[in-house]
Amino acid sequence: MAANQTTVIRGKLPTKYNSQLPKSQRKLICGLSYPLGSNGSNYFSKQSGINMIRNSVRQLLMTETGERVMLPNYGCNLRKYLFEPLDDLTFDSIKREIEFSFANYIRGATLQKIAVFPTGDLGPAGGNSLIVNLTLKLNSDDLEIFDVEVFIS
Repeated sequence: MAANQTTVIRGKLPTKYNSQLPKSQRKLICGLSYPLGSNGSNYFSKQSGINMIRNSVRQLLMTETGERVMLPNYGCNLRKYLFEPLDDLTFDSIKREIEFSFANYIRGATLQKIAVFPTGDLGPAGGNSLIVNLTLKLNSDDLEIFDVEVFIS
């Protein structure tokens, strides 16, 4: 005689994806706000959403590779292009540099478009300068598209 086996499930089964949760219960991706100590009351404060990604991208583009102590591959070598002619070959090199760093260090957004403009103005060191304009799409349900502009001198 076989015993009647039943399975009792108590509680709630976990959802498979974060997108199945109601919007009020989803986890926000948070990170440090940059520059550190900028809000006056706390040295470390947190940000989320577009502001966090915009500041992270600015920090990534303005940091030279090898400049960070524990992250030797973090950053982009964009200052080496300041005195190069902005032709197709130089633009492709800048694009590859940005795409590689973006794929490795930025989470929560997708790179849509890259634009690079020489300003012709003298920067603080007396050299040329570039404006890098990135169009990004937020990887959330909002799918918000926004721009980040960085001045490299």
